[in-house]
Amino acid sequence: MGRMTRWCRWAVVVALAVAGTLPVTAPAAAAECVGPARTVVPELPWAQQWLQPQRIWPLTQGAGVTVAVVDSGVDGQVRQLRGRVEAGLDVLAGGGRADTDCSGHGTFAAGIVAAAEQPGVGFAGLAPQARVLPLRVTTDTDELPPAAATAAAVRTAAERGARVILVGTPIVRAGAELRAALTVAQSRDALVIVVPWAGADSPAPVDPWVAERVVSVGGFGLDGAAMTGTAAPVDLVAPGSALVSVGPRGPGHLLSEGNGYAAAFVAGAAALVRARHPRLTAAQVKQRLLATSDRVPRQVPDPALGYGCLDLYAAVTAVLPGEHGTGLSAAPVPRAVVARPGQADDQAFRTAAVAVAVAGVLALLATVVALAVPRIRRRQGLPR
Repeated sequence: MGRMTRWCRWAVVVALAVAGTLPVTAPAAAAECVGPARTVVPELPWAQQWLQPQRIWPLTQGAGVTVAVVDSGVDGQVRQLRGRVEAGLDVLAGGGRADTDCSGHGTFAAGIVAAAEQPGVGFAGLAPQARVLPLRVTTDTDELPPAAATAAAVRTAAERGARVILVGTPIVRAGAELRAALTVAQSRDALVIVVPWAGADSPAPVDPWVAERVVSVGGFGLDGAAMTGTAAPVDLVAPGSALVSVGPRGPGHLLSEGNGYAAAFVAGAAALVRARHPRLTAAQVKQRLLATSDRVPRQVPDPALGYGCLDLYAAVTAVLPGEHGTGLSAAPVPRAVVARPGQADDQAFRTAAVAVAVAGVLALLATVVALAVPRIRRRQGLPR
């Protein structure tokens, strides 16, 4: 990733400290479902330590905002999501509910967005009072969903009132159906967050018309670099490795990684922004996320890193020129005027960062042990 701003570097320090200690995850096979998630993780995961959503919750927890999760479905009976997952729609089957999940991918993503706090549980989503609208477009996350299903899901999500739409599977072709769906989303003022297509046989990058109407998100890995395989340009990056979230059919948690989960962090941030600033349009919310990012020290947008790392605190609290005027400039405005507490004191920052990093390492080591031992016993698959 090269030299990053110090706040973004802090996340990498925590991640690098546990490199090589994380268990290797494997997806559920197409013919079987991921096993019940039973292991509860009491420690605060490193991604939540970095983003610090607890600092935002006195201002907003995402209440009143519905986030659509276009993925493999979302298990509505998961303890940390129960009561806030709508029936949704099984687009792939042509009808029916989508509040169940075989592969666990959609549930994992929904947890990052909206899992509620629970006593004795360290993990929680960024917007724990947001509602989740599941739209199933796949049952096997090893295969890309049909383009028509993804387009139909985006359209349905917008028509059902979702203010944030997370497309957790890569968009391969920006055909006429997707363009029409994005037009509907734009007309309904829904912010669409997508995953860049990754792989050696990647098609041509998403065209500018589509890029203008979505927020494209990539993840960064344990070495602090953009996750391998990301082909299309991104707008933002967020944590994508060594992530903890909820699993289906159980009260516990799973460990996984992927660009789709990095996008889920941005969807959770967008839900917080939309709840805190309800008068902002979807375009203004996108602008705010980009303008308040923790910038990379080179010209932006960078093809691999976009405008930089998601900065949750600044995204919600910053005062930006032009938001309430006649319009926004075409390019993101300079950094937020609201500074992090203590940011002016470099030495204090470094001392605090080291202390939190050590705490993060200890928490992650405990998390790895808690998650790896039952997995070795049961040999259960995990969502990617």
